Amino acid sequence: MAPNRVGEMQKHVEPGARPTGIVGTLGPAKVVARRLLVRVTHMSLRALLLVAIPLAVVLVGSLIYLLGGRYVSTDNAYIGAQRVLITPEVSGKVVSISVVEGQLLKPGDVLFAIDPVPFELAQKEAKARLDRVRTEFETLKSNLATLGKRIELARQSVAANQSEYNRKSELLGNRISTPSDLDRSRMALVSAKAQLEELEGMETSAKTQLLGDPNLPIERYPQFSEATAALDRANRDLANTVLKAPLAGMATQVVSIQMGRFLTAGTPVFSVMGTDAVWIDANPKETDLTHVRIGQPVSIQVDTFPSKAWQGRVAAISPGTGAQFAILPPQNAAGNWIKIVQRVPIRVEFLPGQDLRRLRAGMSANIEIDTGRRGRIASLFGSSAVAEDPDP
Repeated sequence: MAPNRVGEMQKHVEPGARPTGIVGTLGPAKVVARRLLVRVTHMSLRALLLVAIPLAVVLVGSLIYLLGGRYVSTDNAYIGAQRVLITPEVSGKVVSISVVEGQLLKPGDVLFAIDPVPFELAQKEAKARLDRVRTEFETLKSNLATLGKRIELARQSVAANQSEYNRKSELLGNRISTPSDLDRSRMALVSAKAQLEELEGMETSAKTQLLGDPNLPIERYPQFSEATAALDRANRDLANTVLKAPLAGMATQVVSIQMGRFLTAGTPVFSVMGTDAVWIDANPKETDLTHVRIGQPVSIQVDTFPSKAWQGRVAAISPGTGAQFAILPPQNAAGNWIKIVQRVPIRVEFLPGQDLRRLRAGMSANIEIDTGRRGRIASLFGSSAVAEDPDP
């Protein structure tokens, strides 16, 4: 075959002309060898591609399987922050306002004040009542001591009158005394006994007020406890006329409060949004939570600041899907039921040491949870249970 092809190539060369090109340069044998080498190279390259491409696909697929599923991400995530409704505990007229819309607050900063005059009067009344109870208690104990002495004298009087009555009775039997003398002795004895009973009754009543204990301390005296509680309540109401920031945050909706407005206890006035206590409320799909655990690291990006990233950790996983906590839970027993992938709320907390001041409640965010999970080679050739995460 090769000589014939070389001959055919030489037929195109005119007699007397010098061969040019490949034939003239390499000669017939070298041209054939060159072409065979090119053909073998093409065949080897084709065979290599037929083997290498499927092998590369298998390797890439294996890597994706082994390394895939480690990260769980969702864009159904929003920033949450502590919101405190500023609610007065006492009713009254607003006499001063110390906060404006959007003002950054520290714990203890004064927000506004309610007219304190009525509560100052109530405090004075409570103090006067407490002083009166102290006086009554001291008088009661003093009277009880006096009654004890009078009772002792009354008992001695009863004993003396009883002795006199017995003596007059003997004298009357001997006809030495008269019946009128005996009657007078009897009346004196009855009077002494009546006085003793009256004093003992007064003593019993006084002891009852002291809970049966003559040495009762004033702290256990019921009227004293009641008066002390009234004074504490008056002091508390007076202190509650000045409302202070309960946490570090930003004042919002302050426009609803005005000077001279009468506020009712228990009615919210405005809000303070916390700036320190900020978190992420995310709602990943239930099918993505297989390997998600509390404490796993989370990368956070907020749509408002796309070039900045925050770090956090999984703080809590809801015990139920979002639908279970809806006002009207789904009725899965209906005839037209359609299976829908549910979402499970999770809470992500920011790691300490990060600047969270620019974050606002309700901002959209994207989170990526690093579960640390990797597939296993054995699972490629065995049952899927081999690759299942053993952790609960």
